[in-house]
Amino acid sequence: MPEITEIRAAAQRLADAHLATLTRSTILQDALAKSIKPIYERHRAGIDAAAEEEAAAKAELQALIDAAPQLFKRPRSMTVDCVKTGYRKADDSLDWDDEANVIARIRAFPELAELASILVRTVESLNVGALAELTGAQRRSIGVRHVEGVDQSFISFGDSTVDKVMKAIMADAQSRQGEDEAPKKKGKAKVKEVA
Repeated sequence: MPEITEIRAAAQRLADAHLATLTRSTILQDALAKSIKPIYERHRAGIDAAAEEEAAAKAELQALIDAAPQLFKRPRSMTVDCVKTGYRKADDSLDWDDEANVIARIRAFPELAELASILVRTVESLNVGALAELTGAQRRSIGVRHVEGVDQSFISFGDSTVDKVMKAIMADAQSRQGEDEAPKKKGKAKVKEVA
């Protein structure tokens, strides 16, 4: 049977081995960073300039598309050298004015009272997926509106292997340019399918 001193010694050996592993990993990371830094710095200005030009070209294209939705009735999109652009329908959503009021109405509505545990989350928020399964009349009776998704313009790129690598590099460059690629979404909840 092992003694406590043996266990302490084994724990110390593990601590020493772990420290050695961390030290070597840190040295490796530093060496890699030093090796990569000159290459990265040599190309950074060009990447930043290309990112700035791409952002300007994208903004120009977006303005043109937004100004001419009538050109995208049929076909709804077009592809030019891996740049796909046009219009597509946004996801439908559900909307309500006062969540607490809708919860109270669900509990008060006889047909839905037994479904309250499914429609209302424990933390007293609405379950959008379950609400989407209700009929339009049921939703109206509790104050939930179905909001039809509207056409939205878009621009996207094909995803070749080079594109995937470039996206990572360009995202880094654009973050330094202050670009925000994620559009702000409106509405309380998105719904994939509505009954």
